Amino acid sequence: MSTVRDALVRQFGKPSGFLGAVAGLIMRVRPSNRERNLRTLTLLDVLPTDHVLELGFGPGLAIARAAELASRGKVVGLDHSELMLRQARQRNARAIEGGRVELLLGSAEHLPTLSIRFDKVFAVNVFMFWSEPVAVLRGVREVMRPGGAIALTLQPRRPGATVDDARKAAEHMATSLRDAGFGDVRVEILEMTPVEAACVLGQAPG
Repeated sequence: MSTVRDALVRQFGKPSGFLGAVAGLIMRVRPSNRERNLRTLTLLDVLPTDHVLELGFGPGLAIARAAELASRGKVVGLDHSELMLRQARQRNARAIEGGRVELLLGSAEHLPTLSIRFDKVFAVNVFMFWSEPVAVLRGVREVMRPGGAIALTLQPRRPGATVDDARKAAEHMATSLRDAGFGDVRVEILEMTPVEAACVLGQAPG
């Protein structure tokens, strides 16, 4: 049983196949996943004309909400899972057809060439998968408009996780943002169940 569970947990990094579909279902229906996304976007203060980038969009729930908020802007998503790309494109088909959403296959570690610069960037429960977060964030900074805002949210998911785990994650994310050249870094601890989440926000220089 533990072997199957471990295999399922690994799928959250890059969902594929049957277990990847199960992971995608969990991401879609788990209340804490939806709440993390919504609260991150609220803290990011997405405006109607913003250009928004999500790193690691999964099944596309936050993409859909970001598109509602950036109603006269553009939302771009990047994910390295072909399975999640298919699911997210189905969920956001109308916005994609209308030109307000663009979903791409790729990774934050190797950003593709992007035709626009972004006012807002966010990543939810993705930071822990980056082996070199400072390098990733430096690359992200280069595709942002001067003064643009970034939000990194992480809710610890291991059994027995506590608010101390969330605070340690927040410290790591905040340090990485500062080392990557972001300013005005601040930490928000989000009261959630089964454990608190940390959202760290920063501002691109300029």
